[in-house]
Amino acid sequence: MRRRLTAVLSITLAALLAGCGSNSGGSATPSPTTSPTPADPVTAIKQAMDRTLSGPVTMDASVKAGPASVTLTGKVDPAARLLLITGTTPEPMEARLIGDAAYIKTESSDGDKPWMKLDLTKLRPNSSLRQSFDFQSQTGIVGGVVSAEALGEGRYRGTADLDKAAEVASTNAGMRDGIQSSAKLAKDPKAIPFEATVDGEGRMTALSYTVATKTMGDIVTEMKMSGFGERLAVTAPPAGDTEEASEEMYAFL
Repeated sequence: MRRRLTAVLSITLAALLAGCGSNSGGSATPSPTTSPTPADPVTAIKQAMDRTLSGPVTMDASVKAGPASVTLTGKVDPAARLLLITGTTPEPMEARLIGDAAYIKTESSDGDKPWMKLDLTKLRPNSSLRQSFDFQSQTGIVGGVVSAEALGEGRYRGTADLDKAAEVASTNAGMRDGIQSSAKLAKDPKAIPFEATVDGEGRMTALSYTVATKTMGDIVTEMKMSGFGERLAVTAPPAGDTEEASEEMYAFL
């Protein structure tokens, strides 16, 4: 049970962050008060996500694939490497990140403690769980935006190319490999439709996109971002409720 739930968490964390991140290696974009208005919608979209992740933010996400669905709420501070996620996968789950220490709460079985602690530095370089927690290397679909049009009132729609997203993705934590794997599943990886909303401060507040796959039907991801700049405090679970991940688990993840 623990292995299955951890595998599901790995996938859903990646889905939550798949649309997020900077295509500039994690450097923050200057604040809207000092930056010129973007000359084109593609630039507006990419700069908006940079601004969204320039400080603490709350993300609400849902991922649907046929009858299956996942809902997650994540509070993230990329610079401080803090993360708190709760949701259903469909089982209730919770994950916390403090630096390189990740804590995952799964269903307890056979007397196991409810929290498992992982050292991210021990995960395989191409581990999907490791890349899910690596904010600086997240590029995702936004890095592959190739066309966009402004619809008014901060709304945009366009297409993204997963192959181009992989080209600009960091090789750290296997992010490039992850995007390439998604591209292999897609019917047309060069034309992934998306919609986005940008607020008056130039921050992305909503992003949705659909990946039509060859064998799994449509995978629909919807995200909403809010709580910009709100302080995030994340604490480790009680030591008595936590067990270290086994070597077998590291090999699996």
